[in-house]
Amino acid sequence: MSKRLELRFSNEDGRNVTVGLDHPEESLDEQTVEAAMDTVISTNIFHSSGGDLVEKRDARIVERTVDTVYEG
Repeated sequence: MSKRLELRFSNEDGRNVTVGLDHPEESLDEQTVEAAMDTVISTNIFHSSGGDLVEKRDARIVERTVDTVYEG
């Protein structure tokens, strides 16, 4: 099973932008994630086709399990 932290923002065009990080720390809490998202916005380190990231939407950890049913 793999885990991925997805930080979701809105850009200047009002569209959604997701920044994903593999293998997040187990000890992440809301305050740490929110501070990181504030830093992403204030430093303007990511750009999207719809302009700068301007607002935090949410953050989530997505878990994925892969079961192989056939392998050739």
